[in-house]
Amino acid sequence: MAAKAVDPTIAQAIITDWRVGQLSQRHLADQYKVSVGYVAKITKGIPRDCVEIVSAGIAYNQALAKHDERIVSAIEQAVDERVKRQEWLNIQALRNVKESMAHPCENQSDYRARADTISKAKDVVIGKTTPDTAIQINNAEAAGLKINLVQYGEQSPDQ
Repeated sequence: MAAKAVDPTIAQAIITDWRVGQLSQRHLADQYKVSVGYVAKITKGIPRDCVEIVSAGIAYNQALAKHDERIVSAIEQAVDERVKRQEWLNIQALRNVKESMAHPCENQSDYRARADTISKAKDVVIGKTTPDTAIQINNAEAAGLKINLVQYGEQSPDQ
């Protein structure tokens, strides 16, 4: 006998709950009144990629709970503003890459400029990673540049 078809909205809800990572396959099957085998089938290969977000949300809410309403409001406003700025920067960085890719490269400096645009967009969208920074410092040293790390308020030895 063929198994009864499951409503696609139920299947999507199971996948969403699976990704959030708070329920086992058995709990999902019980909650949505389907078999454990069905849950295993539709969640196979789907990562539980929202677990860290849930943990970060818990930490955020616990940290906010330690403050009064004025501080909480100020923090939420600051977070909202930074998210808006980051989204704007992401859009602009991707627009720059799109415009750069639209123009043909005629010589090596055009290719270099395009690569630089893509690299800067990556830094904006993804963020700089420690290896990238180390490579840039190593490249500067290889080019014969001297790098002095100076603490704010101090003068460089070259000055």
